[in-house]
Amino acid sequence: MTMGSGLALLDGYPFEVRYSDGSLTRARVSADVAADAYVYFSHLFSEVEPDIAVIVVNQVDWESKQPYGLPFFNDDVGQIRPGIVVMPAGSGEFWIAMGQELSEASPSEYTTLLATYPDGEGGLNLQPFFDLVTIHELAHAFEVLGDLRLPTFWLGEIFANLALHAFVATKQPESLETLEVLSTVGVQSPSLDARIRAEGYSTLEDLEAHYTGGNDPMSPLNYVWYQYRWQRLAAEVFDADGEDGLVRLWDFFHGTNHLKSGEVTRASLAPLLRTEVSETLGRAVQDWR
Repeated sequence: MTMGSGLALLDGYPFEVRYSDGSLTRARVSADVAADAYVYFSHLFSEVEPDIAVIVVNQVDWESKQPYGLPFFNDDVGQIRPGIVVMPAGSGEFWIAMGQELSEASPSEYTTLLATYPDGEGGLNLQPFFDLVTIHELAHAFEVLGDLRLPTFWLGEIFANLALHAFVATKQPESLETLEVLSTVGVQSPSLDARIRAEGYSTLEDLEAHYTGGNDPMSPLNYVWYQYRWQRLAAEVFDADGEDGLVRLWDFFHGTNHLKSGEVTRASLAPLLRTEVSETLGRAVQDWR
């Protein structure tokens, strides 16, 4: 069965919304934030209005090679819409593993996470953070269905994080702490950084080779390490350039291929990004290690 086709339908949004039994509250939260961001992105991005479905599912209805809890966008042929944004309805082993990793790597900072994302019983609840990640996945829908021709996977992730940060900072500034604390703790952990560099993948070239397929795929938690860094980079770019940096990124790559496939490298992209999009972004790509 096509994912989402047998689930309940929630009306009243500019896109289709489907949800698992018992997940109506979470579906409304995801759909509400996605609807606001949908209007915001459409205004910024050439009046694009991607044909999508937002699907909020429990663990039983989860259909993905990714662990339950890691949201994703999918544009495979045969979906209920040309693009689907799939969100978890609640916690699972993946969220628990994220918390455990940071607790072990940054015990002194873990209290900050508990204060920002409390579960009411002394533990960690990352649901508020992942509600905002709906916006990140929605940005991928605009990217893929809106003909944004980003030449690498990692630049697509940076774009989605910049779009997420711009929306929250501009339209929901009261949620900035929820968005930023997790990644701030993640990037400030020397122990986590040292372990990933010793045991996993850390370069942009590594990500391109080992996240999107091929041999020796990276672990989901290794991917999260990249996301922590990209989220902090998005904040830096927004602080330096505001919405203009995001719009310039869209305008420069929208409908246009600037490099031939054999010419796409970090070294070739960095100067383009510095001159055409953002000095901050181009410098960060150039200096990534």
